[in-house]
Amino acid sequence: MKDEKKRLTLANTIIVFCVVVSFVITLVTLYEYHRLDTVMPAGVLTALLGLWGGELLIIALRQIFGSDVIKQARGTDDENFP
Repeated sequence: MKDEKKRLTLANTIIVFCVVVSFVITLVTLYEYHRLDTVMPAGVLTALLGLWGGELLIIALRQIFGSDVIKQARGTDDENFP
């Protein structure tokens, strides 16, 4: 049980770190294009959207693999089965 809590805490920490780094990258990119008064190219916008799509994928995978569904599929949590 203790190892599971440590694993979940590590997973949550990594996800928060990834989201913070993505947020900083987005802010710096937007600030530089605003400071230079330049139109943001479509490739840069695509890269930013891809970055955030990857973050959403990480969060979705965390929800899937951290949920009780995986425990039930493995048979470790039998209290919900009739």
